[in-house]
Amino acid sequence: MSCKIVSLTQKVWDVQEGSTPLKIPDDLFLTLLKNRGIEKINEFVNVSLSAWLPDPFEFVDMEKAIQRIIKSIVSGEKITILGDYDVDGVSSTALFINFFNHLGVDHSYHIPHRAEEGYGLNINNIRRYGDSLIIAVDCGSSSRDELHYARSQNIDVVVLDHHKMSFIPEAVAIVNPHRPDEKGQYKNLCACGLVFLCIWGIHKILSQNGFYDAKKIKEPDVMEYTDLVALATVCDVVDLVGLNRAFVSHGIQMIKRRKNLGIDAMISINKESEITSDTIAFFFGPRINAAGRIASADTSLKLLTTRNPIEAKKLALQLDELNRERQAIEAQIVEEASDLVDENLKFICSWNENWHVGVVGIVAGRLKEKYNKPCIIISIDKNGDGKASCRSIAGFDIADVINKGIAKGIITSGGGHALAAGFSISAKKINELMDFLKAEIKYEVTPHELYADCFLPLDSISMHLMKNISALGPFGMGNRHPKFVIPNLKITSVRIIGQNHIQTTLKDNKNNTIKAISFKSVNTKLGDILLNYRATVDVLGGLSVGEWKGEKYINLFLEDIAECA
Repeated sequence: MSCKIVSLTQKVWDVQEGSTPLKIPDDLFLTLLKNRGIEKINEFVNVSLSAWLPDPFEFVDMEKAIQRIIKSIVSGEKITILGDYDVDGVSSTALFINFFNHLGVDHSYHIPHRAEEGYGLNINNIRRYGDSLIIAVDCGSSSRDELHYARSQNIDVVVLDHHKMSFIPEAVAIVNPHRPDEKGQYKNLCACGLVFLCIWGIHKILSQNGFYDAKKIKEPDVMEYTDLVALATVCDVVDLVGLNRAFVSHGIQMIKRRKNLGIDAMISINKESEITSDTIAFFFGPRINAAGRIASADTSLKLLTTRNPIEAKKLALQLDELNRERQAIEAQIVEEASDLVDENLKFICSWNENWHVGVVGIVAGRLKEKYNKPCIIISIDKNGDGKASCRSIAGFDIADVINKGIAKGIITSGGGHALAAGFSISAKKINELMDFLKAEIKYEVTPHELYADCFLPLDSISMHLMKNISALGPFGMGNRHPKFVIPNLKITSVRIIGQNHIQTTLKDNKNNTIKAISFKSVNTKLGDILLNYRATVDVLGGLSVGEWKGEKYINLFLEDIAECA
């Protein structure tokens, strides 16, 4: 039976097994499965990619896409991949490049510069690469005018994308789980997952037709490419269930084999030895994204496609430095945007001419988490053109609002997902946008709720327990990290680390201790409590295994704190 607890920060904890004593670790494992609605335990724990892989030809237009690409491969026609600058777009582009390199296919690529070219296809790039087959990955579904231009010039374009669609543009093939006429079950695939299935289909036909033997090429192990699919799937925050979970589980095993030299180089500069979905989300992802945010995504693409270990190390270090630069820019904009927040509104919409367009999405995410409201952050360039990034809360579809804004002529263009989207707007229209948002953004205000699986005494936490918990991974959207309420603790030490994190040591009445860290909590309500509160408390958070100088330890990621129940 669940219970509700109001924390010292006025959040509401929803503890699923709040009043049921558990036998640790046996009951805990079953509790975690039950809380996630998992009934087929063996299938879930022993996840198999081969069991989940669908026939690629199930997707509308996939056969057209595969046959057109094979035609180019066999005839020697040059192929150009046009991608996006985020992890999904870069990984999708890299996957095709690595596959084509193995086959010896003549190819080129282009990823647009975020600030100079913006997202998606544009006519200049279609014209530039119009003498070859163009494969658009992680973009193209909403490029009606651009694809119409390509068709008018007899330029063949294959689109492999996963963004929402309200119409089907002209192209040789549009492969997208969100096509209006797509009846399949794979709506949550990221673009790189779709690219993998396309390549899987290409590979099967080439093998059946004797292509590899005729060209004296060793057949590629296509399953090795799942390392890139895992990167994209985790970082694009799609649900880690079914096929996606199988992709990430298998991909993490490929990452551990360190076949991709760029990923290997990133592993080498990471202080943590464990490779999990968290490693992808919090270490690999921000660095791969950093190049596309504040410089050029070419650096990330070269990292994921290089076959030179020296170059890989150099590129990994460049991305690490770019990520530090991105963090500094982000911190400054978060501070400035926070000063502009109108707490009386049900949404946040802030804009500035000096904000870097590459980090407004992260800033929107930070403020959405802080205020528990839909958030729109707009960067305005010197020409008066605004680029907005949006992040929303559960139950409110921000992409739907954007589409309505486009229909009313307020927003120039845009789109995305329910919880994350973006758009373009003239600075002259922002006041009109504010009036529109005030009328359109309506939802029932609810307290910020935090989920926990159960109470977990500190003396029951062990490496054996952590092994049981990890069997439920990989964790992410759709397969949430296990979270626990650890009761009856004293804060015995507390200090600020880095710029805005707080590290504490917590102790129970049996003198058992655990290290805990609360990220980005300095100058927040939670941070102030941690730094000053000394009564016995209950804490809510997740657990992880770290390593320091060869010794493994268990760490608590502390999310909130409450008076002892």
